Amino acid sequence: MMNKSDVYKTITATLLKRYENAKWAANQAHEAATNEESIAENKYDTFGLEASYLAHGQSQRVVECEKDWLVFHKKQLVEFTEEDSVDLWSLVTLSNFDSASEVNRYFFVSPCSGGLNIIINDETVYLVTPFSPVGKLLLGKMVGDELKLPKNGEQTAYEITSIA
Repeated sequence: MMNKSDVYKTITATLLKRYENAKWAANQAHEAATNEESIAENKYDTFGLEASYLAHGQSQRVVECEKDWLVFHKKQLVEFTEEDSVDLWSLVTLSNFDSASEVNRYFFVSPCSGGLNIIINDETVYLVTPFSPVGKLLLGKMVGDELKLPKNGEQTAYEITSIA
């Protein structure tokens, strides 16, 4: 079974690294935009303008990445029991009905950073928001409930085997 505390710590660390990388990229873009070589030599020279657009975009990305990291950094780990339904901050384990060997998929229902994947012990945990297609399917479900998710262009049946 996946350890939710490890998942939470890994997500938080991954978001911090993403934030730090965004800050570095923004600094690089700012340096390029303010470098004396960015001064236009003629009306067709748009390098400086393009560099300033990039710097602005990178600075917006820094704000977004910081916000996502702070959501996790400041939030206490929320624990769920097997009797609870899937909600925000749930770690959900799905087992494939049709597979001869036990194949699990793990989803963390997150308020932000949907689409982020983390790897723990060679297993992938997918972050989904409540507004994503998978998030909408998971919300309100309970252990033992069945659902179908698209996999390789086909609908694959899964059972919720745990909620943490």
